[in-house]
Amino acid sequence: MIHPHKGHFVPGITIWKQIVDDLQARIDSGELVVHQKLPGEADLAEAYGVNRHTMRRALQELAALGKVRIQHGRGTFVANNVFDYELVERPRFSEWVKKYNKPGHNQILEAEILPLADLPELPRIQQYGVFPEYPRVAMVKTLGLVGEEPISIARHLFFGAALLPLVEDLRNGRGITESLRLHGVHDYTRMRSTISAAPSAAQDRQLLKLDKGETVFICENVNIDSDGVGIEFSTVIYPSARVRLVYEPG
Repeated sequence: MIHPHKGHFVPGITIWKQIVDDLQARIDSGELVVHQKLPGEADLAEAYGVNRHTMRRALQELAALGKVRIQHGRGTFVANNVFDYELVERPRFSEWVKKYNKPGHNQILEAEILPLADLPELPRIQQYGVFPEYPRVAMVKTLGLVGEEPISIARHLFFGAALLPLVEDLRNGRGITESLRLHGVHDYTRMRSTISAAPSAAQDRQLLKLDKGETVFICENVNIDSDGVGIEFSTVIYPSARVRLVYEPG
């Protein structure tokens, strides 16, 4: 049970905001743990000495911040950590996870060389007009983790004869950026990303540790080298309850 200092609010600051700050501090400190069910709205309102409208506003704000998830008919639960993935010009997984002060790595699920003609993504790849028509591509499927939390499933397709060795490199533990540099790609940038949302598939739920019914973001990316030649087409799946996609112009 939550035991706040009932009615002890600071004058001049919106009450629901003070409740948000209090509950957020309890979550961040570990007093309230992931997946823990909070008391009902009426009980929380009583505990804080406020009306239900004020309590509901606070819970909605916590949900918007990704601190709790509200499941109608079931209650309010402490949410998983939420990670902001910024859609920057130079996408680098290692740079993304640094700011969370947790070890991040990509676990290799599959790595093989595939015929270009057999790719289910081929029609979408061809519409961009930037990828070389080499008959084979290097395919690497990864599970991205921050600490022990799975945050992405990615299918990377690398184009050009010089990049086929990435399959063996990544099997041997070399990172994607390091391997690209080794094979002549010293810089690459995001040309385009297309984002959609969908219900999670059973296999993805198992890897990402999701409940049935949870949604995912599907981010389709085109990355090019410094000459504008397509080097990578990737499809990345992010759990929407755990990752927020952020774009900041400039």
